[in-house]
Amino acid sequence: MSQDYTIIKVASAKQIDDFFSLRRKLYRDDPAIVFPLNSIERQLLDPASHPLYEHACREMFAAYQGNQIVGRIVAIKDDLHNQHCDDQVGFFGFLEAVDDQVVFDQLISTASDWLKEKGCNRIRGPVSPSMKGEFGLVTEGFDVTPMIMLGHSLPRYVEQIQACGFESVRRFQVYRYHSIQSQEMAERWSGFEQTERRLFQRFPQLRIGEVNRQNFATTIREINHLGNIVRSEGWGFVPLTESELNFMIQNLRRIIRYDLIHVVYWEDRLIGYIVTIPDANWALKKTLGKSDLVRMLQMPFLLKRTPRCRVIALGVDPDFRKKGVATILINQLLKRHAEFKEWEFSWVDSDNLKSIRIIKRTLPLNRVRSFDLFEKAID
Repeated sequence: MSQDYTIIKVASAKQIDDFFSLRRKLYRDDPAIVFPLNSIERQLLDPASHPLYEHACREMFAAYQGNQIVGRIVAIKDDLHNQHCDDQVGFFGFLEAVDDQVVFDQLISTASDWLKEKGCNRIRGPVSPSMKGEFGLVTEGFDVTPMIMLGHSLPRYVEQIQACGFESVRRFQVYRYHSIQSQEMAERWSGFEQTERRLFQRFPQLRIGEVNRQNFATTIREINHLGNIVRSEGWGFVPLTESELNFMIQNLRRIIRYDLIHVVYWEDRLIGYIVTIPDANWALKKTLGKSDLVRMLQMPFLLKRTPRCRVIALGVDPDFRKKGVATILINQLLKRHAEFKEWEFSWVDSDNLKSIRIIKRTLPLNRVRSFDLFEKAID
């Protein structure tokens, strides 16, 4: 039976523990869920260690019924986003709650009030903690286990957030390719090889770069610089700060395979990149035990066995998009890594499917998931 709940600012150690335990209770019977390492999950909301909070602030809220936590939400104001996008938008994230519309209403109202005090006139989400992390509610593919850096949510959340007055403002899609050994694919690969050779003959200025431990950080910085150009007109795009870039490089080193990063140069100018990471979620899902230490000890072995990978970045310099660079990148990626059986391309903005159309010329892709971002005015 619906009732009012007590909404508090999360402050004490017990309240923090309650906040992070709620998701594990709500999703304990969901076969698609992947629970992250506790330390990684908590770091996302730690102003002392996460570089987002150099230009953003947040407040954590929890809903209680008696002594039991029944809901949670985080209100986030990102000054850099508002400066870059000329917005007055605030964000909510980390939303989880029991199946009661009243608790959803009260959590959203509390986050909205906090953001209004900070000068925001709209509230958008979920983002956890920003669009550089996990974001959106699942609207398609609830039974699909998410790959690394992608979220998961309960099916009822879409209707419950809409009942709070939100409307979908953007949809992002996830595509997957399952490795197929067939005569048709063998012939297709052969054609790609011939196309690649012709491109290098036609444009001798093209060359493929090699990424290794020594040049990894430098290459990622080059990719980020070009990525800022490629994504500059993308909806909601905000460039990484220097601290965020360093943070990303440090975290990627834990799971990255250098041979899964492919870059193409025009003489000495980077003009194309594709970055793929092994799916750590597959490994996390197979770890045994609850403590971070026990799970982390298993991760190196499991990461070597993961049959899945996720393409997290693909870009071509606008000045070189008609020179077949994307074809070279996809071909380089797939011909070297036959051990992977499943490839994911995400995120893809539903209003910008050009990249997927290019990839579909090469690979038979299937859309497996969709995520929506929701927004409404703050009263």
